[in-house]
Amino acid sequence: MTWYIRWIALVLSAGGLVLAFPKWGMYPLSFFALAPSLFICSRRLCPRGGRAFLYGWIVGFLFHLGTLWWIAMLFATEIAYPWLRIPILVSLAAYEALFFGVAYWGWNKVSGSSRWWLWPGIWVLSEYLKSISTLAFPWTLLANSLSQAPLLLQPASLGGVWLLDLGLASVNLLVARAMEESPIPRKVRHLLFAITLIGVWILCGNFLLGNERGTVDVAVVQPNALPEFKWTPGGRGRVFADLKRLTVAAAESLNSPGMKLVLLPETAIPTVVRSGGGVEWWLNEIVDRTDVPLITGALGRKEQKGELLLTNSAYLVLPGRGVIEDRYDKMHLVPFSEKMPFSDRFRWLKKVNFGQGDYAVGSNVVLLDAEGMKVGVLICFEAILPDLARRHVLQGADLLANITNDSWFGDTGAPEQHAAISAIRAVEQRRWMVRAANTGISMVVDPWGRVKKRGGLFRQEILISRVGLRDELTLYARMGNWVVWLSLALVGSALLARKLTPK
Repeated sequence: MTWYIRWIALVLSAGGLVLAFPKWGMYPLSFFALAPSLFICSRRLCPRGGRAFLYGWIVGFLFHLGTLWWIAMLFATEIAYPWLRIPILVSLAAYEALFFGVAYWGWNKVSGSSRWWLWPGIWVLSEYLKSISTLAFPWTLLANSLSQAPLLLQPASLGGVWLLDLGLASVNLLVARAMEESPIPRKVRHLLFAITLIGVWILCGNFLLGNERGTVDVAVVQPNALPEFKWTPGGRGRVFADLKRLTVAAAESLNSPGMKLVLLPETAIPTVVRSGGGVEWWLNEIVDRTDVPLITGALGRKEQKGELLLTNSAYLVLPGRGVIEDRYDKMHLVPFSEKMPFSDRFRWLKKVNFGQGDYAVGSNVVLLDAEGMKVGVLICFEAILPDLARRHVLQGADLLANITNDSWFGDTGAPEQHAAISAIRAVEQRRWMVRAANTGISMVVDPWGRVKKRGGLFRQEILISRVGLRDELTLYARMGNWVVWLSLALVGSALLARKLTPK
């Protein structure tokens, strides 16, 4: 096979993956985008595992460049040294591509044997590795492309995003096998298997889809406070005035009896909240006036390892209490933005300054009990972490909320991508998801991943919706990452059997 055929295959795979994600949103491509590169990386066409790793890395690198391009467009207020935007994009794409390389190397090792069917398990394991550790950034999981198709998301309630990944990898594998030089009947058989698998997937989605009427009134406030204005001395007063006006208007729109809630985005309050301080008094004055519980994002302070550090927090304010009732501190900080990775363990890393923050890490899940509503709050990027949403639900959350400040992204693909991922968390846990974003995209998602209310970008809005409180646990909530562990068991046992087999 000539070199340019290989490059065409690699570019087709990377391009297909890019187009499958928002803003392009051509999600059906995710069912076969990997197939061309799998085809050329099989043992028959690529005898060397190292070359297969390189080909996989190239696919991953091009895919991440094309999907995370918005990093190069981040506002200067987010990056202290704007010249770092391109190096950050290239470095992140190169790092995430390593997981592709490992997966393709593994595929190369098994493709020439009777164990070619291990590819879906290998893929799931490589994707799972992206979601753990301090450096976790599972923004580009292949299954996240399906967030635009609620019907196809439904198996996530059984096995999480990993079951979706397993299905996509299986279809891609069958298409790749059909591309191999083999008798026509065998090609047709693999394609029929792929079509059948997709058909079963759709039938499963139809069976699992449900509906319900909401019982709780929620108002989502989108204040549209731009970062270059919000944190300036002159802008802070305007932001407080807008927040008060919008919050009062939102609460007064909830005129039906029963439980109610107003939700503000991440760091909506442009200052540090101190116990007994003026901001606490200001928040309580608003909540007492409207008689509606409020959850808002703001900065706090927390002592950690002898240092007094800022926290990125969600605060609960209840009517008639006179104090802030409770708060949840963000547990997964964005690497290189909110904290230098591993700096708590290696103190010298704190001296490495790229303009990142040094926030304290939240130590445990705290549900915000808003007069009967147990709200599990995911702050910003926490919504892309399947395990964290599951922890909130296992603690008793009957409603999920994602508060975020996506203003840094501008009018790029990032706000759409970030918002879409939260729909998967709703399906995995069968919980309503209420999302408040500073500049958008704010929305309300039902437990089956359907967007019931949606705001725009860069405009002030109030979204009013009725949501439900649910306490049942999905199979995924009960059993966790069983798809990952099953994949590990199958791949591990196959490798062990190969090692023990006499030469």
